[in-house]
Amino acid sequence: MLRTDRNRNVGSGLVTAFLLLLLLAQTAAAGNVNGVVKLGTVIKDEDARNMAAIQETYNVYEGFSVSQVRLTGTSGSRGSFLLDLQEINRDSGKGLFTWRVQDLGKLTVRYGQHRQLYDADGSVSSQRRDWRVGVHVTPSNRARITANFGYQTREGDRLGYPAGTTSVLGGNYDYNIFESDVEAEYGIGGGRRLAVGWRGTSFTDDLNDAAERSGNVLSVRASGPCYFFPELLSHYVRAAYGKQELVEPGLDYTMSNFQYLGLLRPARDLQFKYRFLASRVEDEAETFQTDEFRNDFDLTWYHKYGRVFGGYGYVTRDDYTLTDYNDWRAGFALNHGKVARLQVSYAASEKGDQEERTLLKDIEASRLKASFKSEPVENLTLGLSYAEREREYTVLDVEAEGVRYSAFGRLERPGLGAVSVDYTYSEDDYQDRAAGFYADNRSVSARVDLTAVRNLDLAAGLTYLNIGGDLDIEKSILMFEGEYTVARDYFVQVKYNVYNYDDYLLLDRYYTANVVWLNVGYKLSID
Repeated sequence: MLRTDRNRNVGSGLVTAFLLLLLLAQTAAAGNVNGVVKLGTVIKDEDARNMAAIQETYNVYEGFSVSQVRLTGTSGSRGSFLLDLQEINRDSGKGLFTWRVQDLGKLTVRYGQHRQLYDADGSVSSQRRDWRVGVHVTPSNRARITANFGYQTREGDRLGYPAGTTSVLGGNYDYNIFESDVEAEYGIGGGRRLAVGWRGTSFTDDLNDAAERSGNVLSVRASGPCYFFPELLSHYVRAAYGKQELVEPGLDYTMSNFQYLGLLRPARDLQFKYRFLASRVEDEAETFQTDEFRNDFDLTWYHKYGRVFGGYGYVTRDDYTLTDYNDWRAGFALNHGKVARLQVSYAASEKGDQEERTLLKDIEASRLKASFKSEPVENLTLGLSYAEREREYTVLDVEAEGVRYSAFGRLERPGLGAVSVDYTYSEDDYQDRAAGFYADNRSVSARVDLTAVRNLDLAAGLTYLNIGGDLDIEKSILMFEGEYTVARDYFVQVKYNVYNYDDYLLLDRYYTANVVWLNVGYKLSID
């Protein structure tokens, strides 16, 4: 009961806050206001033995809903705003408010909340709420100030593993996270810029005082063309220093890093990029530190029909043991307008554990990717892609391989509608000392939009997933929707979705739901 009461209070505060934002938007709109208001109801019918099977229905709630309040407008000769609120009276509500003043800045406020289910009967769940506020100010052509603030809360139940046990972290969630990020940037001439920033975080947990922590990071960065070779070379430099503290035990961690990025253009069609990163994390209580050094080299040759690129990276990490990483990458891209666009890339990496003290020891991995896209005629888009990946843990005698094929197409006919189809097939094979695991996945999504009838928009769609091999799972979502304009400013909207999930290896783990959204809307315009 305590959590329910708290949720109600938070929900009332949410509605009040959104109404204040609405009032602010209306007050600011001395110019004009345009938008839409949608009210409706949701009907949901479920038959399930696995409530956690389909995430798409976690945050669908039955009953009356303020489906959307969306307003755009101007204020005077320089200001404009956007207010977009969705399902503000439900636990799935979210909102966005943006206010811009030309040549001065922008204010953005975001809110969202969602529920997560963890077990088959839906009794283990948690609710998360996120607030985000951003301010962007440009008092002059050279100066820019940005500030971002975030506040996140999470309440509910924590799932233990194995099933029926309590997690070592406890049986519930009840924490808050506050984040602040402020940066001031100034242009010092010649395309060169200097910035100073601060980032702070605070984590408080009402159920576990030992987990509470706070942190602060100060950073300085500079970028721009080289003073000696401004036409050939550009630099980017950033340094940061910060501390994170576990409040109750009083443990401090000191973090510092230095980054450098250099871009060299010795010729018009040739670019060389070098990146260096040095970082250190120190545990002051244990006098334990981890140092990491990264060097990356990349070369790209540009042509009017594409580019060829390649690179190499070397990383060392040293704490109580030494590990090193070697990365290689290469590829090319060909472009012939919209008729044909082809890209192929290959990357490989090796991790060496010199003393074999890390959990996974040595690792070898590679990835090949290829994609092709074409618009052979107007309003028709076709595409193909291929990906192959391998990973081997040589000391542990474990291997993982995977391959994926996909194809998509979209055809649009102005005044009639559009058709789109996307198909993917993939295989994944895992082998270890004890046994293996194999899965093949097939997924298809399709959508049809019809706009041939005046004042009537119709759409239908399908999403289907089949996981075979050592699993036997099917999931599908059918969608039908229509919108009819009754008069110039009024419309009716209907949407019907069918959700289905079946696990044929666990016969009692199924989910079926029918959901209907009914909305009436009004399009407003105030000058």
